[in-house]
Amino acid sequence: MDTPIVVIQGARQVGKSTLAAHLASTRPSLILSLDDPATRTFAEDDPSGFVAQANDRLLVIDEAQRAPQLVLPIKAAVDRDRRPGRFLLTGSSDLLRVRGVGDSLAGRAETVALHPFSQGELARRTTPESLVSALVAGPLTTTGKDPDTIVDAVVRGGFPVPLTRTPRRADVWFSDYVDRLTRHDARDLAGPVFSQRLGGLLRVLASQGQSELVVAKLARSAGIPERTLADYLELLETMFLTRSLPSWGAGLSGRATRRPKVALLDTGLSAQLARFSVAKAGHVGGREYFGLLLEQFVAQELSRQRAWSPVRYDLYHYRTTDGDEVDLVLELDDGRIIAIEVKSAQAITQRALDPLARLRSRLGDRLIAGVVLHPGGRSYRMHDWLHVLPINAMWEH
Repeated sequence: MDTPIVVIQGARQVGKSTLAAHLASTRPSLILSLDDPATRTFAEDDPSGFVAQANDRLLVIDEAQRAPQLVLPIKAAVDRDRRPGRFLLTGSSDLLRVRGVGDSLAGRAETVALHPFSQGELARRTTPESLVSALVAGPLTTTGKDPDTIVDAVVRGGFPVPLTRTPRRADVWFSDYVDRLTRHDARDLAGPVFSQRLGGLLRVLASQGQSELVVAKLARSAGIPERTLADYLELLETMFLTRSLPSWGAGLSGRATRRPKVALLDTGLSAQLARFSVAKAGHVGGREYFGLLLEQFVAQELSRQRAWSPVRYDLYHYRTTDGDEVDLVLELDDGRIIAIEVKSAQAITQRALDPLARLRSRLGDRLIAGVVLHPGGRSYRMHDWLHVLPINAMWEH
């Protein structure tokens, strides 16, 4: 660590405490969890004394959002001694949004977002996967997986504990996970009214996969007043349960819509809340929902890879006011673009390629790669810039 404070943030049960303990094992450390009532009382009654007790050791504070009054003493301690690696905080709520946090720790802290496992992590790759880096480097081909393997990966998701269980036991875990988050964590953060309606909102979002945010429609479906929906969505972001994908349209004369797409953080969670299984993917209706989940899955994998990719990029979606759309637009730091369409069908038709071709005609050579990802086995190039690849090319390349 080369900064005084590192904050590891992410949803509950993605492995924050495990990662913090591993990092602490490499140096003299004091690990304290604010889930422990006595420890939390000490932090609330004497925040300065709590912060000072580690002396020269690394102080690890697990679930730091439970005692926001610690932030100002931590800031003061760092201002007196700016040695790197003094504090390691974990949080299952965004510290910058928690009530009572007295400072942003700007210039003193670095935040690391921890996601559920990526497919490359689950495959224990020795070299971290990066689809974007592979596309920038040149032509890319790979052998596709059995489509059922992809369906299973999408339905299972990336949460560590459910991956060790049978599908039935994983369903029990997810159900209990959501129940405890909505009945306890949401109540702590925002009060009982939010707690009562949050579960319904999560289920509606799960049923939509990764969809454009239409406030009136979502509020009506979830039974939440339209004027307060933004507060519920902010709470879900604070708890790291949703991810927002902004709209992209730079340089296209304002034709692009400005509504973001919103999805739950993990397709495993979405599938469980929507009561979707591998078997249902082969049925009418189930195939349509699997298409929504597959787009969500690809966006999540790219978001996870972004944390370690040598090529930096930002993720967007694109849709014009006249209905032209591309599922994912990746803008590199130098302004170059990679556009991705996600299809649940194994056979790719010209219709699937047309949106990429139209975007290429507008952007010219700025669009360096167009990709159609699908769950089949075929891998080929239509032009120097246009690729058709199996989904597993994202982590097997």
